[in-house]
Amino acid sequence: MKIKGGRSYIRVEIEKGKEIVIHGELTMTPEFYADFDSIKKWEPPFDKETITTEDKKSLALRIMSESKDTSVPVIFEDLADTSI
Repeated sequence: MKIKGGRSYIRVEIEKGKEIVIHGELTMTPEFYADFDSIKKWEPPFDKETITTEDKKSLALRIMSESKDTSVPVIFEDLADTSI
């Protein structure tokens, strides 16, 4: 998984070149607070694939887990208390 982005979004690439853009806010801490509801669709050519609520939750938990020991951890506030 590769995570890159800016002050108001992250672009997450998972296996097979699938990418998704997730909106949020980079704080001075630094931490990126991601908006769970902005997980809507994959970037082309995978944009026709449906993302279920369970897919969203799984992806968000994976992003939090893989970024927790980086210089800018990604946090989904709605899922912050969920064990990762």
